[in-house]
Amino acid sequence: MSEIDGQSFKNILACWAAGITVASVSSNDDWQAITVNSFASVSMVPPLICLNIANRLLTRQYMASEEHFAISILSDQQLDLGKRFAGYFDDQLDNRFDGLSCETTGLGDPIIPDAMAWLSCTVEEQLNFGENTMFVGRVREGAWTDDKTPLLYHNRHWGIFQATEDK
Repeated sequence: MSEIDGQSFKNILACWAAGITVASVSSNDDWQAITVNSFASVSMVPPLICLNIANRLLTRQYMASEEHFAISILSDQQLDLGKRFAGYFDDQLDNRFDGLSCETTGLGDPIIPDAMAWLSCTVEEQLNFGENTMFVGRVREGAWTDDKTPLLYHNRHWGIFQATEDK
């Protein structure tokens, strides 16, 4: 066996399909957000989730200082929003919320309109690993709908979920 270099590691992880979320935070009336697919549940009791944010991002700095954030789980109808918050569109880099009418959580963080689900979290732990910080968040509130399907990311492509069997 040989050691895994950075590109090989990326290629291996590209085999894993992931849902698309937007992590958002408010600090002094400034909203910041980033598209995230490194999101997972950690515990049911207490309800905990985790996600990783690049240390260079203002979103990460706000999450660390404010110690709260929201997660919006995007539907397959929200590809443009997933790409907007991933920084695909140069004209929306300065204000990614431009033109969006967002509700906010009880903690004041923006929720992406028409998301299939959302969570409001307080930061339980911040762990620095390499170029990222892993945030473990305690879920304080949230909501969902059963009438939407998720937006997915696999092998550097955006896509939709297609069920192969009934519930």
